[in-house]
Amino acid sequence: MEGYFSYTAELFDPSKVNEKPEVLKGIRVLDFTHVIFGPTVSRIMGNYGAEVIKLELPFYGDLWRPATYWGRYWKHSNPIWHFVTQNKYFVSVDLKRPEAQDLIYRMAKTSDVVVENFAPGTAEAWGVGYSSISKVNPNIIYLSCSTYGQYGPMRYFPGWDLLAQAASGVLSLNGYPGTDKYFKLPDYLGDFVPGNMGTLVVLMALYYRNKTGKGQYLDLSQTDSMMRSLPHFAYYSVTGETLGRTGHSDPAMIAASIFKTRDKKFLALACATERQFEGLCSAMGKEDLLRDRRFTDYLEGLKEENAEALRKIAADWVKSQDSGVIIKLANSKGFAAAEVVDDKMICYDSWRRERGSVILFNDEMYGEIALAGPSARLSKTPGRTKWLARPVGYHNRLVLKKFLGMSEEEIQELEKKKIIGTYDDKPGLKPPVYYNLDEDPIYNYGREVKEKK
Repeated sequence: MEGYFSYTAELFDPSKVNEKPEVLKGIRVLDFTHVIFGPTVSRIMGNYGAEVIKLELPFYGDLWRPATYWGRYWKHSNPIWHFVTQNKYFVSVDLKRPEAQDLIYRMAKTSDVVVENFAPGTAEAWGVGYSSISKVNPNIIYLSCSTYGQYGPMRYFPGWDLLAQAASGVLSLNGYPGTDKYFKLPDYLGDFVPGNMGTLVVLMALYYRNKTGKGQYLDLSQTDSMMRSLPHFAYYSVTGETLGRTGHSDPAMIAASIFKTRDKKFLALACATERQFEGLCSAMGKEDLLRDRRFTDYLEGLKEENAEALRKIAADWVKSQDSGVIIKLANSKGFAAAEVVDDKMICYDSWRRERGSVILFNDEMYGEIALAGPSARLSKTPGRTKWLARPVGYHNRLVLKKFLGMSEEEIQELEKKKIIGTYDDKPGLKPPVYYNLDEDPIYNYGREVKEKK
């Protein structure tokens, strides 16, 4: 078995990621998205090599740039913004200006995918919706992301993560039974979960186009995505009963809950098999429970009164032990237990660093930051982070000159008319105060720059 684990460690070695090819290299994505939901779709594609051109409004940028948690910035930037928009090319174009349409169409001709998450109908009204872009590029794959979808009675309703969690039914399941308090899933999971699903459907469409040569229009709703992640309404349709809220307990397993240890830590514990329950009883020194039909008969054990009795026994034992002791016993006795970890523990956890679950990325502009690595490991074409977010309009010249072949005169004319632009002097939009853009060859692509000192 050790040979297998040595083999997989070599196969997925994070230190060799940059030596391997990128699976989506050559795929160009035109990114009209903002905030988190839509940007997550293109960010994942960028992690695997797609060329993502993010379009923003000149001088103002994306809504999420200045909207940092509790008003706390890092080097004039929103720290979460760097995770959401890594590996993208930042171009600022005023989509509302008719003169900008020609520029967008030129980009669309050489693009494979367009992603937008404006209010339904907005992209169409601005002349950059699917009906317009597909005439310029019939093979385009065009994804529209919204809270309620591109058609139906709720299509015009505004919405964000919290609204999607409510309308999908997620909130009705999240909280403690017997109370009138509901709990929002944290960290905008109503954006991140649908965003991951958006990447999935784009890849399906790319696969279909690879077989048939045909592009298509994709309609992705936050509410639909979250609802389809849950089985609760299907359960109700056949039983006439609601699943209800279960707090931090698992109604399908025994001794399953979150408990507080002697050293004031929290521990998740659950038993799904007879063997795991035997291991837990052995660890607790309560082998007599293996002869108690309330717990050994599966259906009896799932009855609420019996489940609660067993959780009470487990809670009394857990609070008499330190967390590390229980984890070791779980490993040796064969039952499932895990400490509830916080942000600090994840950030500095050596195991996660070793696997590449957390990467310590050193960016040329912003310096060092800890980021989540790709969700899955691909042995031949792994995902990677190449750069963090950049100021509004940072890649204007690079994209317009290198990708579209525009002349200096054309770019200057667009700047003069304010069809394109860069950043205003606001946190989240501009570079760190110590960073000199005059010396940056990418920002100044096509013209001489001062030599870095």
